[in-house]
Amino acid sequence: MDLNKYAARLPAWFLILVLSSSLIMSYVSQSLLSKVSADPFVISNDQVKDTYLMYVKLKTSQGQVQGGPPAGCQPGLGQLEKEDLQSDNALCNPGLENMKNKVTNDELDNNLVNQLSKNIDKKETILKDKLEKLRERMEKAISEEEEQQPIPPDQQKKVDDDDKKTVEVHKSIAGDNCRNGNVLSGASNEEDLKVLAECQEAVGDVMHTKKMDDGDYKFLLKLDDKYDFLINDKNNEKTDGLLVVEVVPDDQNIDSVVLPESGDKVHIWGAWVTDKPKGWHEIHPTWQITKE
Repeated sequence: MDLNKYAARLPAWFLILVLSSSLIMSYVSQSLLSKVSADPFVISNDQVKDTYLMYVKLKTSQGQVQGGPPAGCQPGLGQLEKEDLQSDNALCNPGLENMKNKVTNDELDNNLVNQLSKNIDKKETILKDKLEKLRERMEKAISEEEEQQPIPPDQQKKVDDDDKKTVEVHKSIAGDNCRNGNVLSGASNEEDLKVLAECQEAVGDVMHTKKMDDGDYKFLLKLDDKYDFLINDKNNEKTDGLLVVEVVPDDQNIDSVVLPESGDKVHIWGAWVTDKPKGWHEIHPTWQITKE
């Protein structure tokens, strides 16, 4: 089965539903129209990521219902494709049409309805573009397409200095979910990894997954606020503010690891490290993953 084609076959109505609904609510009253900012179509990167997650989670929950994804597909192991995000068919859905019908109630005049419809169309276009850019950034980050050369020495020094301050505040945890011995065992690039904590937990939503050529199962994690300290400036710059998580081949079939799919909420434990050539933070190796 070509899992990478799965998400490409899915309609994108839920993506539009989430952000367009808030737009409509903000325009329901004529009095609100005079208070709209100079650019009412700004969509933050966090909103785009949240919309992407909600879309994938909805498709996961509908996997076996009529009209949902075909039986046997595994949601989240593929990525949205550009042509599907941009196609008209992806936007044709009862949910969106129902929202548009609501703005034609008797309390709204034709001019307002026309303006709302134009705003919805514009918002859809902006959202599709942002979702495509997010998809491209995540694929580049997880594939390390732009990270062939180590970061310059001055940037590495800053990462090192920041890491020293970070580990003074955030110490390694202990407990049954931790691992004894060489915590980097099994990592193909062990020499590149600097241990910040031999055992660290994290909770967040899986944004993007990929099976790497070296056998690692890799995913990008949108952290819960409590765990934001696990990422650094290089994560913000190069991985869209997402934590890089890798499960080495030897740990992919152990009882404590359930390999996640995009949209899963997970609680993980592993070694918290800096990938020195790239400068960003990771949990790698990761030896325990449970779905929330």
